[in-house]
Amino acid sequence: MSQEKPESGYGRATPIPPSGVKEGEGLSSPGSVSIRDVAARAGVSTATVSRVINKPGTVAPGTLEKVRKVVRELGYVPNPVAQALISRESHVIGLALPRFHGEFMTWLLHGADEEANRLGYHLMMTTIATSDDGHARRHIVGSNLIDALLVVITETEDHLAHDVMEAGLPTCVIDTDLSHKGLDSVILDNERGTREAVEHLLRWVEPQNLYFVGGPKANFDTIERARAFSAALRETGHAPTGEQSLLGEYSIAWGKEWGIRMIGRQVLRSGGPCVGVLAANDKIACGIMQAAEDAGIRIPDQLRIVGFNDSQLSRIVRPNLSTVSLPMKDLGAMAVRILVRRIEDRSGEVICTKLATRLVVRESSTARNF
Repeated sequence: MSQEKPESGYGRATPIPPSGVKEGEGLSSPGSVSIRDVAARAGVSTATVSRVINKPGTVAPGTLEKVRKVVRELGYVPNPVAQALISRESHVIGLALPRFHGEFMTWLLHGADEEANRLGYHLMMTTIATSDDGHARRHIVGSNLIDALLVVITETEDHLAHDVMEAGLPTCVIDTDLSHKGLDSVILDNERGTREAVEHLLRWVEPQNLYFVGGPKANFDTIERARAFSAALRETGHAPTGEQSLLGEYSIAWGKEWGIRMIGRQVLRSGGPCVGVLAANDKIACGIMQAAEDAGIRIPDQLRIVGFNDSQLSRIVRPNLSTVSLPMKDLGAMAVRILVRRIEDRSGEVICTKLATRLVVRESSTARNF
Protein backbone atom coordinates (compact mmCIF):
# COMPACT_ATOMS: atom_id res chain seq x y z
CA MET A 1 0.00 0.00 0.00
CA SER A 2 1.22 3.49 -0.77
CA GLN A 3 1.50 6.10 1.95
CA GLU A 4 0.75 9.78 1.69
CA LYS A 5 3.92 11.82 2.04
CA PRO A 6 3.67 14.12 5.09
CA GLU A 7 4.14 17.84 4.47
CA SER A 8 6.49 18.46 7.42
CA GLY A 9 8.77 15.48 6.87
CA TYR A 10 7.91 14.22 10.35
CA GLY A 11 4.41 12.90 9.76
CA ARG A 12 3.55 9.26 10.22
CA ALA A 13 1.26 6.82 8.48
CA THR A 14 -1.60 5.66 10.73
CA PRO A 15 -1.52 1.92 11.46
CA ILE A 16 -4.64 0.06 10.38
CA PRO A 17 -5.94 -2.55 12.89
CA PRO A 18 -6.37 -6.09 11.57
CA SER A 19 -9.49 -6.63 9.52
CA GLY A 20 -12.56 -7.37 11.63
CA VAL A 21 -10.99 -6.19 14.89
CA LYS A 22 -12.83 -3.36 16.58
CA GLU A 23 -11.43 -1.03 19.20
CA GLY A 24 -11.01 -2.90 22.44
CA GLU A 25 -11.27 -6.40 20.95
CA GLY A 26 -8.42 -8.87 20.80
CA LEU A 27 -6.73 -7.30 23.81
CA SER A 28 -6.26 -10.44 25.87
CA SER A 29 -3.47 -10.44 28.38
CA PRO A 30 -0.61 -12.93 28.38
CA GLY A 31 -2.29 -14.65 31.38
CA SER A 32 -5.76 -16.13 31.81
CA VAL A 33 -7.60 -12.85 32.40
CA SER A 34 -8.81 -11.06 29.28
CA ILE A 35 -10.19 -7.61 28.63
CA ARG A 36 -13.61 -9.23 28.19
CA ASP A 37 -13.38 -10.61 31.75
CA VAL A 38 -12.71 -7.09 33.03
CA ALA A 39 -15.57 -5.63 30.99
CA ALA A 40 -18.02 -8.30 32.21
CA ARG A 41 -17.11 -7.85 35.87
CA ALA A 42 -17.29 -4.02 35.64
CA GLY A 43 -20.48 -4.04 33.59
CA VAL A 44 -19.01 -1.97 30.74
CA SER A 45 -17.95 -2.57 27.15
CA THR A 46 -14.50 -3.73 26.12
CA ALA A 47 -14.06 -0.38 24.34
CA THR A 48 -14.57 1.40 27.67
CA VAL A 49 -11.93 -0.78 29.34
CA SER A 50 -9.60 0.01 26.46
CA ARG A 51 -10.12 3.74 26.96
CA VAL A 52 -9.50 3.41 30.70
CA ILE A 53 -6.14 1.78 29.91
CA ASN A 54 -5.05 3.94 26.97
CA LYS A 55 -6.96 7.22 27.29
CA PRO A 56 -8.15 7.59 30.89
CA GLY A 57 -8.84 11.28 30.41
CA THR A 58 -11.79 10.45 28.13
CA VAL A 59 -13.57 8.32 30.74
CA ALA A 60 -15.96 9.62 33.42
CA PRO A 61 -14.34 9.54 36.91
CA GLY A 62 -16.87 7.09 38.35
CA THR A 63 -16.46 4.62 35.50
CA LEU A 64 -12.69 5.09 35.54
CA GLU A 65 -12.39 4.12 39.20
CA LYS A 66 -14.81 1.18 38.83
CA VAL A 67 -12.87 -0.32 35.95
CA ARG A 68 -9.50 0.26 37.61
CA LYS A 69 -10.74 -1.52 40.72
CA VAL A 70 -11.73 -4.57 38.67
CA VAL A 71 -8.38 -4.49 36.87
CA ARG A 72 -6.61 -4.63 40.23
CA GLU A 73 -8.89 -7.36 41.59
CA LEU A 74 -8.45 -9.61 38.54
CA GLY A 75 -4.77 -8.84 38.06
CA TYR A 76 -5.33 -7.97 34.41
CA VAL A 77 -2.20 -7.02 32.41
CA PRO A 78 -2.85 -5.27 29.05
CA ASN A 79 -1.25 -6.76 25.96
CA PRO A 80 1.40 -4.22 24.87
CA VAL A 81 0.97 -5.01 21.17
CA ALA A 82 -2.75 -4.45 21.37
CA GLN A 83 -2.18 -1.24 23.30
CA ALA A 84 0.01 0.01 20.49
CA LEU A 85 -2.73 -0.72 17.94
CA ILE A 86 -5.24 1.32 19.95
CA SER A 87 -3.02 4.18 21.13
CA ARG A 88 -1.05 4.41 17.86
CA GLU A 89 2.09 4.56 20.03
CA SER A 90 4.42 1.58 20.35
CA HIS A 91 7.06 3.28 22.55
CA VAL A 92 9.59 1.51 20.36
CA ILE A 93 12.48 3.34 18.71
CA GLY A 94 14.10 1.79 15.67
CA LEU A 95 17.91 1.87 15.64
CA ALA A 96 19.61 1.26 12.30
CA LEU A 97 23.37 0.59 12.37
CA PRO A 98 25.87 0.05 9.54
CA ARG A 99 27.08 -3.09 11.35
CA PHE A 100 26.86 -4.77 14.74
CA HIS A 101 30.55 -5.24 15.58
CA GLY A 102 33.10 -2.79 16.87
CA GLU A 103 33.56 -0.76 20.03
CA PHE A 104 32.13 2.32 18.32
CA MET A 105 28.74 0.67 17.86
CA THR A 106 28.82 -1.25 21.14
CA TRP A 107 29.16 1.85 23.31
CA LEU A 108 26.73 3.83 21.17
CA LEU A 109 24.12 1.08 21.54
CA HIS A 110 24.75 0.85 25.28
CA GLY A 111 24.14 4.57 25.77
CA ALA A 112 21.07 4.63 23.54
CA ASP A 113 19.49 1.61 25.22
CA GLU A 114 20.03 2.94 28.74
CA GLU A 115 18.52 6.32 27.89
CA ALA A 116 15.60 4.83 25.98
CA ASN A 117 14.76 2.61 28.96
CA ARG A 118 14.97 5.59 31.31
CA LEU A 119 12.51 7.52 29.14
CA GLY A 120 10.10 4.61 28.81
CA TYR A 121 11.06 3.41 25.33
CA HIS A 122 12.52 0.21 23.89
CA LEU A 123 15.00 -0.16 21.04
CA MET A 124 14.46 -2.35 17.99
CA MET A 125 17.76 -2.76 16.18
CA THR A 126 18.60 -3.70 12.61
CA THR A 127 21.58 -3.32 10.28
CA ILE A 128 21.91 -1.38 7.07
CA ALA A 129 25.05 -3.13 5.94
CA THR A 130 25.74 -3.91 2.29
CA SER A 131 24.94 -7.51 1.36
CA ASP A 132 27.30 -9.95 -0.35
CA ASP A 133 25.94 -8.99 -3.78
CA GLY A 134 26.86 -5.34 -3.15
CA HIS A 135 23.32 -4.06 -2.62
CA ALA A 136 22.42 -2.13 0.53
CA ARG A 137 19.48 -3.37 2.57
CA ARG A 138 16.38 -1.31 1.90
CA HIS A 139 13.32 -0.65 4.04
CA ILE A 140 15.35 -0.76 7.22
CA VAL A 141 12.33 -0.67 9.53
CA GLY A 142 8.59 -1.14 9.36
CA SER A 143 7.09 2.32 9.87
CA ASN A 144 4.01 0.83 11.54
CA LEU A 145 6.08 -0.88 14.24
CA ILE A 146 8.03 2.05 15.67
CA ASP A 147 7.41 5.59 16.87
CA ALA A 148 10.72 7.03 15.68
CA LEU A 149 14.09 6.21 14.17
CA LEU A 150 17.73 6.53 15.16
CA VAL A 151 20.04 5.94 12.21
CA VAL A 152 23.83 5.92 12.00
CA ILE A 153 24.92 7.51 8.71
CA THR A 154 28.67 7.76 8.18
CA GLU A 155 28.80 9.17 4.65
CA THR A 156 27.46 12.57 3.65
CA GLU A 157 25.81 11.34 0.45
CA ASP A 158 24.39 8.08 1.80
CA HIS A 159 21.14 7.07 0.06
CA LEU A 160 19.67 6.34 3.48
CA ALA A 161 19.15 10.06 4.06
CA HIS A 162 16.55 10.05 1.27
CA ASP A 163 14.97 6.80 2.49
CA VAL A 164 14.69 8.12 6.04
CA MET A 165 13.04 11.35 4.93
CA GLU A 166 10.59 9.41 2.77
CA ALA A 167 9.63 7.22 5.75
CA GLY A 168 8.15 10.29 7.45
CA LEU A 169 9.17 9.22 10.96
CA PRO A 170 10.66 11.42 13.66
CA THR A 171 14.36 10.80 13.06
CA CYS A 172 17.73 11.58 14.60
CA VAL A 173 20.88 10.98 12.56
CA ILE A 174 24.04 9.90 14.39
CA ASP A 175 27.58 10.68 13.21
CA THR A 176 26.72 12.93 10.23
CA ASP A 177 25.22 16.41 10.23
CA LEU A 178 22.05 16.29 8.11
CA SER A 179 20.28 19.16 9.89
CA HIS A 180 20.38 21.11 6.61
CA LYS A 181 18.12 18.39 5.18
CA GLY A 182 15.65 18.72 8.02
CA LEU A 183 16.91 15.85 10.20
CA ASP A 184 18.03 16.26 13.81
CA SER A 185 21.67 15.19 14.12
CA VAL A 186 24.24 14.33 16.79
CA ILE A 187 27.90 14.44 15.83
CA LEU A 188 31.38 14.46 17.35
CA ASP A 189 33.44 17.63 17.66
CA ASN A 190 36.03 16.41 15.18
CA GLU A 191 37.54 19.86 14.76
CA ARG A 192 38.31 20.22 18.46
CA GLY A 193 39.78 16.72 18.73
CA THR A 194 41.95 17.21 15.66
CA ARG A 195 43.23 20.61 16.76
CA GLU A 196 44.16 19.37 20.23
CA ALA A 197 46.08 16.46 18.71
CA VAL A 198 47.87 18.66 16.17
CA GLU A 199 48.84 21.26 18.78
CA HIS A 200 50.14 18.46 20.98
CA LEU A 201 52.29 16.97 18.21
CA LEU A 202 53.62 20.37 17.09
CA ARG A 203 55.35 20.72 20.45
CA TRP A 204 57.99 18.31 19.14
CA VAL A 205 57.46 18.08 15.37
CA GLU A 206 57.91 20.70 12.66
CA PRO A 207 54.75 21.43 10.63
CA GLN A 208 56.31 20.11 7.43
CA ASN A 209 56.94 16.77 9.16
CA LEU A 210 53.38 16.27 10.41
CA TYR A 211 50.98 13.92 8.56
CA PHE A 212 47.31 12.97 8.64
CA VAL A 213 46.37 9.41 7.65
CA GLY A 214 42.61 9.20 7.14
CA GLY A 215 39.82 6.75 6.48
CA PRO A 216 37.43 6.60 3.49
CA LYS A 217 37.23 9.83 1.50
CA ALA A 218 33.41 9.95 1.70
CA ASN A 219 33.32 9.37 5.47
CA PHE A 220 31.98 12.38 7.40
CA ASP A 221 34.43 12.05 10.31
CA THR A 222 37.43 11.66 8.01
CA ILE A 223 36.41 14.70 5.96
CA GLU A 224 36.08 16.87 9.06
CA ARG A 225 39.35 15.66 10.60
CA ALA A 226 41.29 16.15 7.36
CA ARG A 227 39.89 19.67 6.98
CA ALA A 228 40.74 20.59 10.57
CA PHE A 229 44.25 19.14 10.20
CA SER A 230 45.02 21.26 7.13
CA ALA A 231 43.55 24.37 8.76
CA ALA A 232 45.69 23.89 11.87
CA LEU A 233 48.87 23.58 9.78
CA ARG A 234 48.03 26.68 7.74
CA GLU A 235 47.65 28.65 10.96
CA THR A 236 51.34 27.94 11.70
CA GLY A 237 52.26 29.58 8.40
CA HIS A 238 52.90 26.26 6.66
CA ALA A 239 51.01 25.36 3.49
CA PRO A 240 50.36 21.58 3.74
CA THR A 241 51.34 19.47 0.74
CA GLY A 242 49.17 16.79 -0.83
CA GLU A 243 51.15 13.94 0.70
CA GLN A 244 50.67 15.33 4.21
CA SER A 245 47.02 14.26 4.19
CA LEU A 246 46.23 10.90 2.60
CA LEU A 247 42.96 8.97 2.85
CA GLY A 248 42.36 5.23 2.66
CA GLU A 249 40.28 3.06 5.00
CA TYR A 250 39.77 2.46 8.71
CA SER A 251 42.06 -0.56 8.98
CA ILE A 252 45.38 -1.77 10.35
CA ALA A 253 46.30 -2.86 6.82
CA TRP A 254 45.94 0.67 5.44
CA GLY A 255 48.02 2.09 8.28
CA LYS A 256 50.77 -0.43 7.66
CA GLU A 257 50.64 0.25 3.92
CA TRP A 258 51.06 3.98 4.55
CA GLY A 259 53.93 3.35 6.96
CA ILE A 260 55.81 1.09 4.54
CA ARG A 261 55.29 3.62 1.74
CA MET A 262 56.72 6.46 3.84
CA ILE A 263 59.64 4.33 5.01
CA GLY A 264 60.38 3.50 1.38
CA ARG A 265 60.40 7.21 0.54
CA GLN A 266 62.72 7.94 3.48
CA VAL A 267 60.06 10.06 5.17
CA LEU A 268 60.17 7.68 8.15
CA ARG A 269 63.76 6.67 8.81
CA SER A 270 66.21 6.07 11.61
CA GLY A 271 68.40 9.07 12.25
CA GLY A 272 66.06 11.42 10.38
CA PRO A 273 63.98 14.28 11.77
CA CYS A 274 61.17 13.40 14.14
CA VAL A 275 57.92 12.75 12.25
CA GLY A 276 54.43 13.20 13.68
CA VAL A 277 51.29 11.38 12.57
CA LEU A 278 47.64 11.92 13.38
CA ALA A 279 45.71 8.79 12.37
CA ALA A 280 41.94 8.97 11.82
CA ASN A 281 41.42 5.95 14.08
CA ASP A 282 43.38 3.66 16.36
CA LYS A 283 43.50 0.81 13.84
CA ILE A 284 45.32 2.98 11.31
CA ALA A 285 47.71 4.16 14.02
CA CYS A 286 48.50 0.58 15.06
CA GLY A 287 49.27 -0.37 11.47
CA ILE A 288 51.71 2.54 11.18
CA MET A 289 53.34 1.53 14.46
CA GLN A 290 53.80 -2.02 13.16
CA ALA A 291 55.54 -0.74 10.04
CA ALA A 292 57.77 1.52 12.13
CA GLU A 293 58.72 -1.30 14.51
CA ASP A 294 59.59 -3.59 11.60
CA ALA A 295 61.90 -0.86 10.24
CA GLY A 296 63.57 -0.20 13.58
CA ILE A 297 62.06 3.26 13.98
CA ARG A 298 61.70 4.15 17.63
CA ILE A 299 58.42 5.47 19.05
CA PRO A 300 58.17 8.20 20.33
CA ASP A 301 61.81 9.26 19.76
CA GLN A 302 61.64 9.20 15.96
CA LEU A 303 57.89 8.88 15.37
CA ARG A 304 55.20 10.51 17.50
CA ILE A 305 51.72 9.30 16.75
CA VAL A 306 48.15 9.96 17.91
CA GLY A 307 45.02 8.00 16.98
CA PHE A 308 41.26 8.48 17.33
CA ASN A 309 38.64 6.46 19.31
CA ASP A 310 40.48 5.48 22.53
CA SER A 311 39.71 1.85 21.73
CA GLN A 312 41.08 -1.17 23.60
CA LEU A 313 43.84 -1.33 20.99
CA SER A 314 45.25 1.96 22.24
CA ARG A 315 45.86 0.46 25.68
CA ILE A 316 47.15 -2.92 24.46
CA VAL A 317 49.72 -1.79 21.87
CA ARG A 318 53.23 -0.97 23.08
CA PRO A 319 54.03 1.81 23.58
CA ASN A 320 50.50 2.74 24.63
CA LEU A 321 48.83 4.87 21.96
CA SER A 322 47.90 8.50 22.52
CA THR A 323 44.41 9.00 21.13
CA VAL A 324 41.37 11.24 20.94
CA SER A 325 38.65 9.79 23.16
CA LEU A 326 35.13 9.86 21.70
CA PRO A 327 32.00 10.00 23.94
CA MET A 328 30.17 7.18 22.16
CA LYS A 329 27.92 6.26 25.08
CA ASP A 330 26.91 9.90 25.47
CA LEU A 331 26.37 10.12 21.72
CA GLY A 332 23.78 7.33 21.84
CA ALA A 333 22.05 8.76 24.91
CA MET A 334 21.91 12.29 23.48
CA ALA A 335 20.42 11.02 20.23
CA VAL A 336 17.62 9.28 22.13
CA ARG A 337 16.86 12.42 24.16
CA ILE A 338 16.67 14.54 21.03
CA LEU A 339 14.47 11.94 19.33
CA VAL A 340 12.01 11.72 22.21
CA ARG A 341 11.78 15.51 22.18
CA ARG A 342 11.03 15.32 18.45
CA ILE A 343 8.28 12.77 19.09
CA GLU A 344 6.68 15.17 21.54
CA ASP A 345 7.12 18.25 19.35
CA ARG A 346 7.36 17.55 15.64
CA SER A 347 7.24 21.23 14.72
CA GLY A 348 10.28 22.18 16.84
CA GLU A 349 13.49 23.59 15.38
CA VAL A 350 15.77 21.03 13.74
CA ILE A 351 19.11 20.95 15.56
CA CYS A 352 22.61 19.52 15.28
CA THR A 353 24.26 18.75 18.61
CA LYS A 354 28.05 18.43 18.76
CA LEU A 355 29.68 16.44 21.58
CA ALA A 356 33.17 17.28 22.83
CA THR A 357 36.11 14.91 22.40
CA ARG A 358 39.13 14.58 24.71
CA LEU A 359 42.81 14.05 23.95
CA VAL A 360 44.33 11.20 25.96
CA VAL A 361 48.13 11.51 26.03
CA ARG A 362 50.12 8.30 26.36
CA GLU A 363 53.60 7.04 25.49
CA SER A 364 53.32 7.04 21.67
CA SER A 365 53.50 10.83 21.43
CA THR A 366 55.57 11.94 24.42
CA ALA A 367 59.01 11.24 25.85
CA ARG A 368 58.78 8.58 28.55
CA ASN A 369 60.00 11.03 31.20
CA PHE A 370 57.61 13.79 30.07
